[in-house]
Amino acid sequence: LRDQPRAALRQLGVVFQQSTLDLDLSVEQNLRYHAALHGLSRRQSSLRVDAELARQGLGERRRDRVRELNIGHRRRVEIARALLHEPRLLLLDEASVGLDPASRLALNQHLRQLCREHDLSVLWTTHLLDEVQPHDDLLILHQGRLVASGTADSLSLAHGGDLDDAFACLTSTPSGAHAR
Repeated sequence: LRDQPRAALRQLGVVFQQSTLDLDLSVEQNLRYHAALHGLSRRQSSLRVDAELARQGLGERRRDRVRELNIGHRRRVEIARALLHEPRLLLLDEASVGLDPASRLALNQHLRQLCREHDLSVLWTTHLLDEVQPHDDLLILHQGRLVASGTADSLSLAHGGDLDDAFACLTSTPSGAHAR
């Protein structure tokens, strides 16, 4: 990253907690704009926009203005946008905030499928522990410091309960340390 920041950033897709879509543009216009920012040719842009809209189940919404979409569809547009340039790492900052339970589950399943089918890693920040699977690798941060890492199962076992208990235990003091 330090030696070749542009090359490293080209491998990164980002979905922010707050929407950064242009509400007055159509879904397709938003995606084409970002494809151009990533230096994709018109042909590449057309192919990738079509592919991402299909993958996200948004093909029929391509001409809709973003402001006409519900939160779940907007989130899928943001994920499509983040994947247009085929990054190797996707950063998601509280990506499921504001989604209903069914949409949260669908988003989680969709991202896991993307990881399985493509050479994609995901770093997902969340406070919603039900989004975590037992085998997921976790980094638990508290006050800007790493206080634990491991699978959800191993952290739960190490702290005598479920993941909620482990998280509470690890983040209960300013240092993240816990007394026993």
